[in-house]
Amino acid sequence: MTQRSPVLRQAEIMPEVVRYQTWSVFFLLLFMVVTIPLMPIVLPLAWWLTKRYYERLEIVLTRRDLKVRRGILNVEEKSIPLEKVTDLALYQGPLMRLFDLKGMKVETAGQSSGGALVSVVGIRDVDDFRDAVLNQRDRISDQDDDDGMRQGAKPTESGAAAASGESLALLTEIRDSLQRIERGLADRGD
Repeated sequence: MTQRSPVLRQAEIMPEVVRYQTWSVFFLLLFMVVTIPLMPIVLPLAWWLTKRYYERLEIVLTRRDLKVRRGILNVEEKSIPLEKVTDLALYQGPLMRLFDLKGMKVETAGQSSGGALVSVVGIRDVDDFRDAVLNQRDRISDQDDDDGMRQGAKPTESGAAAASGESLALLTEIRDSLQRIERGLADRGD
Protein backbone atom coordinates (compact mmCIF):
# COMPACT_ATOMS: atom_id res chain seq x y z
CA MET A 1 0.00 0.00 0.00
CA THR A 2 1.40 3.36 -0.95
CA GLN A 3 1.80 5.77 1.93
CA ARG A 4 1.81 9.55 1.83
CA SER A 5 1.79 10.21 5.53
CA PRO A 6 3.77 8.27 8.13
CA VAL A 7 2.31 5.06 9.53
CA LEU A 8 1.26 5.43 13.15
CA ARG A 9 0.02 1.90 13.61
CA GLN A 10 -0.59 -1.20 11.53
CA ALA A 11 -3.24 -3.73 12.53
CA GLU A 12 -2.08 -7.28 13.09
CA ILE A 13 -4.50 -10.08 12.18
CA MET A 14 -4.94 -13.01 14.57
CA PRO A 15 -4.41 -16.46 13.01
CA GLU A 16 -7.56 -17.77 14.75
CA VAL A 17 -9.67 -15.80 12.29
CA VAL A 18 -9.04 -18.41 9.56
CA ARG A 19 -10.42 -21.19 11.78
CA TYR A 20 -13.38 -18.99 12.75
CA GLN A 21 -14.26 -18.28 9.11
CA THR A 22 -13.88 -21.97 8.17
CA TRP A 23 -16.18 -23.01 11.03
CA SER A 24 -18.69 -20.39 9.88
CA VAL A 25 -18.71 -21.98 6.41
CA PHE A 26 -19.03 -25.42 8.01
CA PHE A 27 -22.14 -24.41 9.98
CA LEU A 28 -23.63 -22.71 6.92
CA LEU A 29 -23.18 -25.89 4.88
CA LEU A 30 -24.52 -28.00 7.75
CA PHE A 31 -27.69 -25.92 8.11
CA MET A 32 -28.33 -26.08 4.37
CA VAL A 33 -28.50 -29.90 4.65
CA VAL A 34 -28.34 -30.36 0.85
CA THR A 35 -24.75 -29.07 0.79
CA ILE A 36 -23.38 -31.55 3.35
CA PRO A 37 -21.93 -33.81 0.59
CA LEU A 38 -19.95 -30.81 -0.70
CA MET A 39 -18.11 -30.29 2.62
CA PRO A 40 -14.96 -32.27 1.66
CA ILE A 41 -14.48 -29.94 -1.31
CA VAL A 42 -15.79 -26.63 0.03
CA LEU A 43 -14.13 -26.60 3.48
CA PRO A 44 -10.49 -26.96 2.28
CA LEU A 45 -11.18 -24.38 -0.43
CA ALA A 46 -12.77 -22.01 2.12
CA TRP A 47 -9.81 -22.49 4.47
CA TRP A 48 -7.27 -21.77 1.69
CA LEU A 49 -9.15 -18.70 0.36
CA THR A 50 -9.66 -17.29 3.85
CA LYS A 51 -5.98 -17.77 4.68
CA ARG A 52 -4.96 -15.96 1.47
CA TYR A 53 -7.45 -13.17 2.13
CA TYR A 54 -6.16 -12.47 5.64
CA GLU A 55 -2.51 -12.74 4.56
CA ARG A 56 -3.13 -9.91 2.09
CA LEU A 57 -5.33 -7.80 4.36
CA GLU A 58 -3.67 -4.55 5.46
CA ILE A 59 -5.15 -2.02 7.85
CA VAL A 60 -2.95 0.99 8.47
CA LEU A 61 -3.50 4.07 10.61
CA THR A 62 -1.70 7.14 9.29
CA ARG A 63 -1.72 10.67 10.60
CA ARG A 64 -4.87 11.62 8.65
CA ASP A 65 -6.32 8.36 7.24
CA LEU A 66 -7.30 4.80 7.96
CA LYS A 67 -6.17 2.77 4.96
CA VAL A 68 -7.62 -0.66 4.22
CA ARG A 69 -6.33 -2.90 1.46
CA ARG A 70 -8.01 -6.26 0.92
CA GLY A 71 -8.91 -8.85 -1.66
CA ILE A 72 -7.52 -11.86 -3.48
CA LEU A 73 -8.46 -11.50 -7.15
CA ASN A 74 -9.97 -8.03 -6.98
CA VAL A 75 -7.88 -5.92 -4.65
CA GLU A 76 -9.75 -3.06 -3.03
CA GLU A 77 -8.02 -0.10 -1.40
CA LYS A 78 -9.93 2.35 0.74
CA SER A 79 -8.52 5.44 2.33
CA ILE A 80 -10.91 6.75 4.96
CA PRO A 81 -10.16 10.29 6.20
CA LEU A 82 -10.20 10.27 10.00
CA GLU A 83 -12.27 13.45 10.17
CA LYS A 84 -15.07 11.52 8.38
CA VAL A 85 -15.02 8.61 10.87
CA THR A 86 -18.05 8.86 13.16
CA ASP A 87 -17.67 5.55 14.98
CA LEU A 88 -15.68 2.36 15.16
CA ALA A 89 -18.21 -0.19 16.39
CA LEU A 90 -16.99 -3.45 17.92
CA TYR A 91 -19.11 -6.59 17.70
CA GLN A 92 -18.76 -10.20 18.81
CA GLY A 93 -21.05 -13.14 18.07
CA PRO A 94 -21.17 -16.47 19.92
CA LEU A 95 -18.80 -18.24 17.53
CA MET A 96 -16.45 -15.27 17.65
CA ARG A 97 -16.40 -15.46 21.45
CA LEU A 98 -15.42 -19.12 21.18
CA PHE A 99 -12.33 -18.09 19.17
CA ASP A 100 -11.77 -14.92 21.27
CA LEU A 101 -12.26 -12.65 18.25
CA LYS A 102 -14.01 -9.33 17.74
CA GLY A 103 -15.09 -7.51 14.65
CA MET A 104 -14.77 -3.80 13.96
CA LYS A 105 -17.05 -1.73 11.73
CA VAL A 106 -15.94 1.67 10.44
CA GLU A 107 -18.83 4.08 10.11
CA THR A 108 -18.40 7.46 8.44
CA ALA A 109 -20.27 10.71 7.98
CA GLY A 110 -22.03 10.89 4.65
CA GLN A 111 -22.16 7.13 4.29
CA SER A 112 -24.76 6.23 1.66
CA SER A 113 -25.45 2.61 2.56
CA GLY A 114 -27.06 1.33 5.75
CA GLY A 115 -24.10 -0.93 6.60
CA ALA A 116 -20.57 -0.12 7.65
CA LEU A 117 -18.07 1.25 5.15
CA VAL A 118 -15.50 -1.33 6.25
CA SER A 119 -15.99 -4.35 8.50
CA VAL A 120 -13.05 -6.49 9.64
CA VAL A 121 -12.85 -9.50 11.96
CA GLY A 122 -9.73 -10.67 13.75
CA ILE A 123 -7.60 -7.61 14.54
CA ARG A 124 -5.26 -8.38 17.44
CA ASP A 125 -5.93 -6.05 20.41
CA VAL A 126 -8.85 -4.53 18.52
CA ASP A 127 -9.85 -2.40 21.52
CA ASP A 128 -6.41 -0.72 21.55
CA PHE A 129 -6.45 -0.29 17.77
CA ARG A 130 -9.91 1.28 17.94
CA ASP A 131 -8.79 3.66 20.71
CA ALA A 132 -5.69 4.62 18.70
CA VAL A 133 -7.81 5.48 15.65
CA LEU A 134 -10.34 7.47 17.67
CA ASN A 135 -7.59 9.32 19.58
CA GLN A 136 -5.87 10.25 16.32
CA ARG A 137 -9.20 11.42 14.90
CA ASP A 138 -9.72 13.60 17.98
CA ARG A 139 -6.18 15.00 17.71
CA ILE A 140 -6.84 16.02 14.11
CA SER A 141 -10.18 17.56 15.07
CA ASP A 142 -8.61 19.49 17.96
CA GLN A 143 -5.73 20.63 15.76
CA ASP A 144 -8.13 21.82 13.04
CA ASP A 145 -10.16 23.73 15.66
CA ASP A 146 -7.00 25.35 17.03
CA ASP A 147 -5.86 26.28 13.51
CA GLY A 148 -9.23 27.87 12.81
CA MET A 149 -9.04 29.95 15.98
CA ARG A 150 -5.51 31.10 15.13
CA GLN A 151 -6.59 32.20 11.65
CA GLY A 152 -9.17 34.59 13.11
CA ALA A 153 -12.28 32.43 13.01
CA LYS A 154 -15.04 33.54 15.32
CA PRO A 155 -15.53 31.48 18.46
CA THR A 156 -18.28 28.91 18.10
CA GLU A 157 -20.60 30.64 20.60
CA SER A 158 -20.75 33.88 18.60
CA GLY A 159 -21.08 31.85 15.39
CA ALA A 160 -24.01 29.97 16.93
CA ALA A 161 -25.59 33.24 18.05
CA ALA A 162 -25.29 34.70 14.53
CA ALA A 163 -26.77 31.53 13.04
CA SER A 164 -29.56 31.65 15.62
CA GLY A 165 -30.35 35.26 14.73
CA GLU A 166 -30.44 34.42 11.02
CA SER A 167 -32.69 31.44 11.70
CA LEU A 168 -35.04 33.58 13.78
CA ALA A 169 -35.28 36.18 11.01
CA LEU A 170 -35.98 33.47 8.43
CA LEU A 171 -38.64 31.85 10.62
CA THR A 172 -40.31 35.24 11.18
CA GLU A 173 -40.39 35.84 7.42
CA ILE A 174 -41.91 32.40 6.85
CA ARG A 175 -44.54 33.03 9.53
CA ASP A 176 -45.49 36.35 7.96
CA SER A 177 -45.78 34.73 4.52
CA LEU A 178 -48.02 31.98 5.90
CA GLN A 179 -50.26 34.57 7.58
CA ARG A 180 -50.62 36.45 4.27
CA ILE A 181 -51.53 33.20 2.49
CA GLU A 182 -54.12 32.35 5.16
CA ARG A 183 -55.67 35.82 4.87
CA GLY A 184 -55.79 35.48 1.08
CA LEU A 185 -57.49 32.08 1.33
CA ALA A 186 -59.95 33.43 3.89
CA ASP A 187 -60.84 36.36 1.58
CA ARG A 188 -61.52 33.93 -1.31
CA GLY A 189 -63.81 31.88 0.87
CA ASP A 190 -66.03 34.87 1.69
